[in-house]
Amino acid sequence: MNSIIAEKKFISERTGIPYSNLSQAYLRSETLLGGLSSYEFELQRNNVASPNVTERLLNLNDEFVISHMTVALKVVADTETDTDHLISTLSNYAVTENGVITNGEAIYNSSLSMIIDRKEFLPNYDVRFFRRVPDTQFDSLTGTNTGQNSVTNGLFGFAPFEPVKIDGRQTINTTIDLGAAVSISAPTDFVAYACLIVRGYLVVNAKS
Repeated sequence: MNSIIAEKKFISERTGIPYSNLSQAYLRSETLLGGLSSYEFELQRNNVASPNVTERLLNLNDEFVISHMTVALKVVADTETDTDHLISTLSNYAVTENGVITNGEAIYNSSLSMIIDRKEFLPNYDVRFFRRVPDTQFDSLTGTNTGQNSVTNGLFGFAPFEPVKIDGRQTINTTIDLGAAVSISAPTDFVAYACLIVRGYLVVNAKS
């Protein structure tokens, strides 16, 4: 049986959401890194005044069932235009196509928590689980290093999670806790972001 079909059937049985209402989707929240000891991710559109073009947030009347999650890093030109965000690549360690994020590895020595309506879904998850240092690709004709990282599959860097349902009206607190303030910075003329990406299944207008 196709793994997606099996997963959808399991989630439908577990959550009570009709199978036909579940659509594969993802959410993505981004937070600017600096000198803090913790960073918040906002997954709901109603809580973000001006999201980055690359963010995908949950609308007020929608539901989402989380099945996989990752935390990645990106470096963007400090002009922060839509194009700057769209052309930046994600990395699951502190080296990006735009240079090394100084002290960026602090993110992968931190813990991730998610509290949904005051109930702990993830009280203390090891962010190091998401860290991946991929093989670097080489040009097949010249044999030179292209500087591009390989991604072996669509779930590279993702961790599976027990399905949990969230919606656009709940109180959701998702935090990376470093335990101490650390200065995290990108190369000159760039800024660094941490990105929380969750994959799963969307139910549109579930609350309408």
